[in-house]
Amino acid sequence: MSKSNSFDKNINIFSKPKVLKEWAYSLADACGSVLINKPPNNSRIDNLISKFVNDYNANMQQYVSEEE
Repeated sequence: MSKSNSFDKNINIFSKPKVLKEWAYSLADACGSVLINKPPNNSRIDNLISKFVNDYNANMQQYVSEEE
């Protein structure tokens, strides 16, 4: 998965450590860089954070239903 591509909506970023790491690299890239004067990409950051929240909530719902 490339840093510039959107994450597959069907794949939970918590499904494998590699996928979560790719998500984290994408977030770091979207945050820009002071060293090379690259501004943050706010819309990309919003999308990545939304993906994190949605996938986290899905994991928690699955965990709670398995515990019941």
